[in-house]
Amino acid sequence: MIRSERKRQGGFTLLEMLIAMAVFAVMSMVAYQGLRAVLDADHITREQAQRLADLQVTLSVLERDLAQVVDVRVRDEFGDPLPPLRLRAGGEHQLLELVRAGAGGDQRLRRTAWQITERGLERRLWPGVDIVDPESMRVRPFADLVAEDQRLGMDSAFHFIVRTQAGLDRVDAWPPADADPEAGGLPMAVELVLDIPGLGEIRRLMAVGL
Repeated sequence: MIRSERKRQGGFTLLEMLIAMAVFAVMSMVAYQGLRAVLDADHITREQAQRLADLQVTLSVLERDLAQVVDVRVRDEFGDPLPPLRLRAGGEHQLLELVRAGAGGDQRLRRTAWQITERGLERRLWPGVDIVDPESMRVRPFADLVAEDQRLGMDSAFHFIVRTQAGLDRVDAWPPADADPEAGGLPMAVELVLDIPGLGEIRRLMAVGL
């Protein structure tokens, strides 16, 4: 009677418990790594989606500014005449300056500038068309298109599409070096090239003028 009772009281040995715990630990580690991979992929996807959304908004505002460019002569802080659209040569970053309509408020026209930075685009606004007070300019970083440890590629730039006797041509500065400073005139379009890590080279062609 005592022997039969001992047989029914059988359980796990210490070795079996250790093996079971080891198997459970391995399965938990595999499950955790799988969950971590899913979460990382979701985080990357959300970041890329946010960058694309920021890029779309930025391009829409830039396209609107270029569509509202007005061919008028304005002056800088020294009283020298400025073209309604220009891209300063040289410098660390490209700065596209323009005079646009539809500013709202008391100002029918406003001088605006777009700059390609290491991380994206920023927009500069003056209260009027003539740069009387350089300190009145406001800077608005419009979109960070890259991660914190990344930079836009060296190919990021503005280009200008013009019509010539031979057809359409692309130039890298405006006004052209050989242009008559008093002649005025605008290019047909501005092409923006952004070399974004992870997304590649993005090109957008935007018409100039009303």
